[in-house]
Amino acid sequence: MDGFVDKEFLSQFKDNPKKAVKRLIDSGRLERDPETISNLLLYTDGLDDTAVGDYIGDGDELCGKVLHHYVGTFNFTGLGFDDALRKFLSAFRLPGEAQKIERIMDAFAAQFHRNNPRAFRHPDTAFKLAYSVIMLNTDAHNPAIKQSRKMTKEQFVRNNRGLDDGHDLPQEFLEIIHDRSSS
Repeated sequence: MDGFVDKEFLSQFKDNPKKAVKRLIDSGRLERDPETISNLLLYTDGLDDTAVGDYIGDGDELCGKVLHHYVGTFNFTGLGFDDALRKFLSAFRLPGEAQKIERIMDAFAAQFHRNNPRAFRHPDTAFKLAYSVIMLNTDAHNPAIKQSRKMTKEQFVRNNRGLDDGHDLPQEFLEIIHDRSSS
């Protein structure tokens, strides 16, 4: 992928990822194909991680198709939930906009469920838990939040009661996720 990407593209991508990708397509250097664009995002060195998250989380139809190809390249089979989420999120940075995060987490949850259909009773559980873990991680690692106000293990477990289609996830499972995410 790096053969047709230059410093100008990398700079443009950081400032406006959709516009930069469109310019590559319009110049004939990139196909307007979700799989090809997904590969560009996955395998191009030097792309801004936050801009990648912005692009795949965008509500545009093409970006949505790219997101599904992008997430589809990850194999979470046999991985613990938090390990799968960590693996996924290590490839880019989540954008700040809640709707974009929701789209990305929805795609992650669907892929996690495809790879691990017996992990939870309902596919939505992976989405809800992913969101909960992101909130926990933000809470745990935000220096603006006083230690006395950070989410405790008990609060995390309580917040996730009935998460799996009305059933509780095992307490030990949630406690382990809490410990790994907040350390």
